[in-house]
Amino acid sequence: MLDSQDPVLAEVDDDVPHSLMGELRELGLVGQMWTITVVVFCVARAVVVWPVLQEHNVNPWWFLAIDVGTSPTYGIGQAMGVKLMRDDRRPMRDALPWIAVLMVSFVAPYGYLLASAGKLPGYVIVGVVAWMVLFGALAAVRMAREVRDCPAGT
Repeated sequence: MLDSQDPVLAEVDDDVPHSLMGELRELGLVGQMWTITVVVFCVARAVVVWPVLQEHNVNPWWFLAIDVGTSPTYGIGQAMGVKLMRDDRRPMRDALPWIAVLMVSFVAPYGYLLASAGKLPGYVIVGVVAWMVLFGALAAVRMAREVRDCPAGT
């Protein structure tokens, strides 16, 4: 049984949202706009690569559905991860589920692409993996910069 005098329990900050909806409401306009931007980027990317997908026997509709379908969770995961890592009232472990959502959302469309394309030429596989590494690294750098440059309370 938990003791109500436990110092760990006494340190709970009432200003910290404790529900999913509370966390999302606290995301703010910048986080919401980032999420919308990610969705628009994914739609534009799917339209641009449509002919290449068909050429390599990838169903562009499924790619579009997976890419656009995971883009909101990608955008929210990144925005929430940054928000929680900035918050000095919160332990880092609070951001880990959002970072996991971000990673799964990022990998899902490319995983579908690589799994469904059958026998892709080597340069296409290298291009997809290079794209994933480049944009994954850019996202990680962006998150680290945002956390470092704008800590909570400033």
